[in-house]
Amino acid sequence: MPEYKVVTSKIDPKDAVIVSAENNQHIVTQAKFALSFKGKEAKVGQVFKFKCLLEENQIGLTQVMMNKLGVTEGEMVTLQSVGRTISKSFSLIKQRITQPGKIFTKNEIDQIVSDITLDNMTPLEESVFLTSQMLQEWSIGEVECLTKARARSGETINWGETVIFDKHSLGGVPGNKVTLLVVPIIAAVGLTIPKTSSRAITSPSGTADTMEALGCDIEFTIDEMVDIAQNIGGLIAWTGGLNIVPADEKIIRDVQYPLGIDPEPMMMASVISKKIAMGVKFLVLDIPCGYGTKVANLDTGKRLAHRFSELGRLVGIRIESGITYGSSPVGNAIGPALEAREALTSLKNSLEAPHSLVGKSTSLAGILLEMAGKTIPGTGQEMAYEILNSGKAYKKFQQILEAQNADPDLKPADIEVGSATYEYLAPQSGYVVEIDNKVIVRAARAAGAPMDKRAGIYFHKKKDSVKRGEILFTLYSSNEKKLAAAEAELVKGDLPVTIEGMLLARE
Repeated sequence: MPEYKVVTSKIDPKDAVIVSAENNQHIVTQAKFALSFKGKEAKVGQVFKFKCLLEENQIGLTQVMMNKLGVTEGEMVTLQSVGRTISKSFSLIKQRITQPGKIFTKNEIDQIVSDITLDNMTPLEESVFLTSQMLQEWSIGEVECLTKARARSGETINWGETVIFDKHSLGGVPGNKVTLLVVPIIAAVGLTIPKTSSRAITSPSGTADTMEALGCDIEFTIDEMVDIAQNIGGLIAWTGGLNIVPADEKIIRDVQYPLGIDPEPMMMASVISKKIAMGVKFLVLDIPCGYGTKVANLDTGKRLAHRFSELGRLVGIRIESGITYGSSPVGNAIGPALEAREALTSLKNSLEAPHSLVGKSTSLAGILLEMAGKTIPGTGQEMAYEILNSGKAYKKFQQILEAQNADPDLKPADIEVGSATYEYLAPQSGYVVEIDNKVIVRAARAAGAPMDKRAGIYFHKKKDSVKRGEILFTLYSSNEKKLAAAEAELVKGDLPVTIEGMLLARE
């Protein structure tokens, strides 16, 4: 068995290892591997082979993996293949693909989810499972079984008599800091909304990243999270800090992120399994639709909303959906620090907030207020706006900041943004009719977001008339080279902003 000298690595996922590609041809990425050190053994989730990153006899391990083995840097470990036996689950998946009309039974889905959680399936087998869902329709019964099995794969939270409310977005729209307004609005009327959110995977900022830019702790134990939520009504924590739905984290890591796929059955099960684990009883679902989002048009959004409502009924969660406009960024700010500034400004004084941010936030919060019986149908948004405009939501957010170890008196100007800037000027006079989300996201990420929390984009003009030479938006970064890379993204292919002349025709 080949031995390797341990080198510390910060690679994520934490159960992966790095080896040199040049001198490790015997290592097949899709094989199953185990690390050994002085009688201890640990499963390897994935092997990454890179050129020129490590020397021939070195292996890169995360601190988590080193702790599992009790090994320190410089000591020798062995990396051994433990076979490529096709899992029982993969046989079930093949049957589902090759036999017309076959559907999975509950026991078969339980077996597949168990094998994913216990690392008994390779990433290749998992990818076949996901891609097959894009080719074959799943019954709502299958989605229900998949959802419940994933929810059972980790811990679940029992809130006793406390009724839990939640808001979730299917994503795909940059600048969507709506959660930072919805949570304090809902908590301000005495409801409990312990929101768990993700870090960004492909966007310039996830809600968890934005909360970190406010100076908040976002990683809590379940007991800590329950204590905060029951004391002040709400918080915004990072999902990855909790041991809920570990099967979900593994699928995202192994397949969805590398391949960029999110089939409908898996997406639905991913969202609702987490809500089951969190003990949610009432959920408002934000379904952005339009160019660049996961949902192409209103009809598709309505169909998906009905599917989610049906799934919710089967698992004991009341779900109502808000199908929202998603073809341009929400608000003016994109990137963790810029979004944190804008959210805080909006809570302190809603009159200074972008209309798109306030409108979307109060619409979704209003649906939850109506579901909770706090107001009659059709008046929820009005009530949500009153809570925001009165300062009650801001006071509640200050409590959330303090509970998450941030400064409750933090001012928007205190949040640092990147010192390296580039101003994108209007090439002609006219009216801003379209912002290309995909181009904007590429530029913001090239500038360093979300890892560089101070990087991002701030729009000065959206759906406005503009004169040639006026600033449309400003790029921010902490690094001049990354800023240059972001500038380069703006001239590749499609224009980031489309401007049309005010004169459409002359007869």
